[in-house]
Amino acid sequence: MKKFMYLLLAISLLLTACGKKGEPTEVAVDENTSVEDIVGAIVKNKFSVEESKGIVTISIQDTDVTEGSKSQMLKDSAKIFAELSKLKSVKTPAITWYAPLTEPDGDQTMTELLNIYFSEEDYNRVDWANYSQINVETAATHYHEDEALED
Repeated sequence: MKKFMYLLLAISLLLTACGKKGEPTEVAVDENTSVEDIVGAIVKNKFSVEESKGIVTISIQDTDVTEGSKSQMLKDSAKIFAELSKLKSVKTPAITWYAPLTEPDGDQTMTELLNIYFSEEDYNRVDWANYSQINVETAATHYHEDEALED
């Protein structure tokens, strides 16, 4: 009976560890931290990063889109922007979220669901220390969401 209880405990811990997180992970940022390190610590999705002269473009492919995903995408985006603000090399960041949407013919294609961009001026104006209180939708220089996300 004890072995069975330990097995149940181990299974529940494993399932909890594999589940989708509620809050973004804290990231220890220093001079050796890369944009990839920050994004990888916050999202568990496939992503790519392009950097050039302070312009950082992050593309995230979220294959686990569910109801409430917009809220999670905005939380994760705010955390990413906040952590990126600690890197002196980042001047104008952008995050684009993609997810598979089912087409009328039943095919699934990766579709841009959310696009958030900050100009250098707007990015520096935001107090990223309180990122959880920031309304990214209104603070961003450019914010666009697909109609699939609209309330």
